Amino acid sequence: MATDSFAISLSGLELQRLTVDTIAKNIANSTKTFSNIKDVYKPLEVIASNNSNIHMNGIENISITERSIDPKRVYDPTHPYADDDGFIYKPAVDSVEEMVSLMSAVRSYQANIQALEASKKIIQWTIDMSSKS
Repeated sequence: MATDSFAISLSGLELQRLTVDTIAKNIANSTKTFSNIKDVYKPLEVIASNNSNIHMNGIENISITERSIDPKRVYDPTHPYADDDGFIYKPAVDSVEEMVSLMSAVRSYQANIQALEASKKIIQWTIDMSSKS
């Protein structure tokens, strides 16, 4: 049981670390401009799933996928990357939404650390009690 709680918390930590890294990448690329719609940075998201309904061993599958969202098309004929019609293309990254997701991931990361600490204390308490018997 203790190893299950460690596995769950550790997989949660890995998920949130990957989420924070992905959000940082999205934010870092949010202001880039492109002349061709095919070259525009596609925002990423982390997908987690668990195929097992019987045993709780944490998150089994973590993947990063591109969001299926169209890039922003901005009219700016003076921009050096403007196409023949005067448009530039930017990634469809909402910085506010990304920051909210970032805060949520950080809080989840902290919660997983607290769960690990609680499991550690329970195991230590169990060892202490069994040695007194």
